[in-house]
Amino acid sequence: MGGSGHSPLQQYGARVVVTASVILFATTNNVWAFTDNQARGGENIYKHQCARCHGDHGEGKDDSFKGLRAPELIGPSALPCKPRLFQKIRQHDFGTVKDVYDYVSATMPADQPASLESAQYWNVLAYTLHSNGKTADGVRLDAASSAQMLLHPDCPPTAAQKTPP
Repeated sequence: MGGSGHSPLQQYGARVVVTASVILFATTNNVWAFTDNQARGGENIYKHQCARCHGDHGEGKDDSFKGLRAPELIGPSALPCKPRLFQKIRQHDFGTVKDVYDYVSATMPADQPASLESAQYWNVLAYTLHSNGKTADGVRLDAASSAQMLLHPDCPPTAAQKTPP
């Protein structure tokens, strides 16, 4: 037994519990890397570039572009890990916010893909996170911060997220 009066196994078990608690808190934390200014700017861009297909409140719309359904972006079914069956454009999982950025910055708006500036896409994502109940932590949403933001901890990592053996 060490100086604490606990066996090494007890000490190890306590460390595991503390570590597991920290990991659980990190994955359930409602504070995310984006700024209030990004979310405000994103709301304006959303209204002008996204709402025509995804709805004024992010509820999604049928027959929004060439007969396709634009999925909901705000609400409990927004941004699922796997593409929905009706989604014809999206082919990849959304494990992190970076995955969403990579997708939207290449394919949206559907009628003018990749036509916005990078900062505009980040701002729309900040607005979407905010509208889904996430709280800004004041750190700018960008490639580095978004890659660390897990949307779905149980979603398999993308090829870019996997570390080589």
